[in-house]
Amino acid sequence: MMEFHDVVEILEAEPASIPSLEGRNIVLYGAGSKGRECLLALRGAGYSVVAFIDQTRAGVIDDVPIVKPSDEAVRKLAHAGCVAVVSVFNYTADPLAIADLLHGLGFQEIVGFAALRQIFDVGETYWLSLSQAMTPPPSALDALWSRLEDSISRKTLAEAVALRKTLDVRFLRDLSPGDQYVPNGVPTPRSRLRFVDGGAFDGDTLRGLLSVGCDFLATAAFEPDATNYRRLTVSESDKQLLGERVFLPCGLGARSGQVRFRSQGLSSSSVAENGDAVVQIIALDEALPDFRPSYVKLDIEGSEADAIRGMADTLSTHRPSLAVCVYHKPRDLWEIPGLIDTIMPDTAFYLRAHAWNGFELVLYAIPRETSASTG
Repeated sequence: MMEFHDVVEILEAEPASIPSLEGRNIVLYGAGSKGRECLLALRGAGYSVVAFIDQTRAGVIDDVPIVKPSDEAVRKLAHAGCVAVVSVFNYTADPLAIADLLHGLGFQEIVGFAALRQIFDVGETYWLSLSQAMTPPPSALDALWSRLEDSISRKTLAEAVALRKTLDVRFLRDLSPGDQYVPNGVPTPRSRLRFVDGGAFDGDTLRGLLSVGCDFLATAAFEPDATNYRRLTVSESDKQLLGERVFLPCGLGARSGQVRFRSQGLSSSSVAENGDAVVQIIALDEALPDFRPSYVKLDIEGSEADAIRGMADTLSTHRPSLAVCVYHKPRDLWEIPGLIDTIMPDTAFYLRAHAWNGFELVLYAIPRETSASTG
């Protein structure tokens, strides 16, 4: 397991070497939405994309053929010296398995999606950015490392930083996919919950907590996407198990107001300046000052820090446990723990990775008094 000085050495090392794409024929692995975005961006910059590789799709996209990994044409492209660029980046896609597949097909040079971001602007995508922007300064790393409660958390932090610095997909592979928000080894509360669900989506978190035996006194669920909100209110068949219920079609933020919103009917719907909808945002301190939460979950696509600021009085007064996603923006990994520490000191921090590609990286902040009673 890496120690703190090992991670500092990684931070201070030279950036990873990335194969040049200049004058090379490029094959994109993945013909989904990210693949289409990469095709448009690469072609617009004058790069040559000659094929997509995709197991489940067929046909042609903008005159670029889609071929299956088993097609003989793929091996010919590899032997011709094409560079394989991975244009898949989501929580279900194992990046190491993709790299192994491409190596097995004969590609000598492979550029992962995080590496592509270093040489070409494919847009800000969750934690992805230039290496120096998505890795913490040593002082911030030291502050967070010293606050983490267990070896799993420190290993998770070390590998998250190593992945961002080296772009090596062999890091951050010890996942706990089945226990998000109630992970083993973390003393999250499970009984008589007064639960705030920030980013309730279609009720998936509530169903997950019920499935592991959590019981509720009260639930306040916030979901600003209109399609998701309808699913939340219609499909939640176990409402009677959630105690007193407040379901609100709005998001959480630092203050109450309206913002533009990219409404997709997906879990990734988010605040966006060019969004197609306008939604209501509220500060928890203003909207539900007397709710007295015991557990707060925030998975709100980059608005987590603002939501924490908007519930500062609630956090300092009632000291609930928190589960906060820290992968939506590059600096969330170290800035959100610092913000929580300022508002709610004497709190035990745990870090867990629940999905591939640095997705579902969650900081669990458990007040010491809660940790002692549940541990």
